Amino acid sequence: MAGEAKAIELDLRDTYVSLTRMASPKACSRGRCRLRPRYIATGVARASASTGRTNGEVAERAGHLVFQFRTILNGFLFAQGGEPIMEDGVCVGAVGISGGTTGQLDENIAKESLSA
Repeated sequence: MAGEAKAIELDLRDTYVSLTRMASPKACSRGRCRLRPRYIATGVARASASTGRTNGEVAERAGHLVFQFRTILNGFLFAQGGEPIMEDGVCVGAVGISGGTTGQLDENIAKESLSA
């Protein structure tokens, strides 16, 4: 997987990838097994899948009531690291990354994982 290769290249020990395809979460982890990044990665994947957009684009609006409602009700996390999986212009799922040293790094790895 391209995302895992990027994490290895950057020597990140706790990078988690969560693929949500048609609301079916799957997880792939590297390094020590810590639960928090896995749940964060799943939340950012769900958020990206719900909007069909990169979380970095909508993170600034996450303070709005409708986004807070989605966050609480559905376990969404509007933070960098979520990228939609698009097929024929339709969002069919998302990739979520957590465990990098910055949100921007999580987002870069998520984009890298979709480029392969």
